[in-house]
Amino acid sequence: MEPTQAKADQSRTILRLPRVQQFIELIVAGEKFDDAAKTAGLRLKRARMIMSDPAIRRHYFRQMEVVSESERARNIRLRRTLRDRGMEADAPAALAKVALEAARQLDGDDRQASITINGSNNVIAGYVVRLPPPGEGPRAITNRSAESDKPLINHEDVTDVEG
Repeated sequence: MEPTQAKADQSRTILRLPRVQQFIELIVAGEKFDDAAKTAGLRLKRARMIMSDPAIRRHYFRQMEVVSESERARNIRLRRTLRDRGMEADAPAALAKVALEAARQLDGDDRQASITINGSNNVIAGYVVRLPPPGEGPRAITNRSAESDKPLINHEDVTDVEG
């Protein structure tokens, strides 16, 4: 028997093991790799070795393709719903943008569009701190409402408490 044939037979044999099948099913279902290995009763090193096998990887990718195909109808329905909500008269701009993206994807245009709602400024709640350009030095904060010849404290109205 040739080495490649022996390797293929070994992969098929490994794929028939219940632990390996459970491990692959858990990964396909979206479980984390480490958690799937632990749940299936496999050591992490063994799970990595199993996933490095070409026959196992082919089986895994076939299963992922089945999941992707089965989810396609729901994804199209979601895009239609998003598109329809964004076309309502009272829809906010952000929802209209999502609707536009959904419509593009429904038309088969999967590239990302660069639509800017607020111009070039991002609006975020909080404080605005304006910094001077780097060429300017420090500036003194002055009381512009006070007259320059009038003192800030009127010393004439102060009375001596001790005497």
